Amino acid sequence: MTQPGEPPPDGEVDPAARTQILLAEYNALRTETERRATVQWNVFALQLASAGAISSVAISSANFALLLLVPFAAYLLGSRYILHDFHIKLIRRYVRESLAQRLGGQVRWESWRTSALAAPTTRGWFSVTGWNFLHPTRLAFEGVGFLSLAAGLLSAGYHWWRTSVPWPLTVGFLLGWLLGLAAVLLLGRAFRRASDL
Repeated sequence: MTQPGEPPPDGEVDPAARTQILLAEYNALRTETERRATVQWNVFALQLASAGAISSVAISSANFALLLLVPFAAYLLGSRYILHDFHIKLIRRYVRESLAQRLGGQVRWESWRTSALAAPTTRGWFSVTGWNFLHPTRLAFEGVGFLSLAAGLLSAGYHWWRTSVPWPLTVGFLLGWLLGLAAVLLLGRAFRRASDL
């Protein structure tokens, strides 16, 4: 017998009520997954918009140092994207390994999806399901970061070749460039680790 306020053991719950509770949990988890996926795509759009806006200001003002902001924005937004991806994968794993079993194997989407994506052909270099560097999402974060670093360095080199620049500005730019490179490399490592989850 249970005390007031304590949940009854599984054996004491009506099977129909237990199924309804588990289905309500499944629906709540699906809603959470959808919410996180929406936030992910909002972060993706914000990354593209912010990189475009920063690049536009840098080009229109002829201030190539502004391009060094793009790798940091890519790192921050890319990390947020990966965080939501991690939680979506965690929910999927919970549904597959715990909730589906408690529902007597009636919820099979996650296990089917896992086996379908485990095929070697789905993880190739030119596949949208493989988290390689050519994946469109990784290009939107890492690729844009590398591109802005390359453009910033080329612009700075051209400017330094044509005019004399005080050494503190040169050192400051190079330090900012190296920090941006470190941010993009760390983001790449985070994407590689996220692909193993």
